[in-house]
Amino acid sequence: MSETEYTTKVLEFVLFCVEMYAQRGGVSGSVVMKRFDVSGALTFLRNNYEVLHTQGRDYILSEIDQYLANRGVAI
Repeated sequence: MSETEYTTKVLEFVLFCVEMYAQRGGVSGSVVMKRFDVSGALTFLRNNYEVLHTQGRDYILSEIDQYLANRGVAI
């Protein structure tokens, strides 16, 4: 896989996480994106893509919840 393809896969995963989190929380994707950006969750998701993208939806959401809770961020 080329670097461009890998980067695209990572970005698609991050956007999937944003939309999944927004849907569960009943808020817009833009709200979640802003909170994820400020909290560092976007970087967390990119840096942990290799592990997280192989997991199920509930696990991923739980990891995001834990990450945000550790930083005192509420969405």
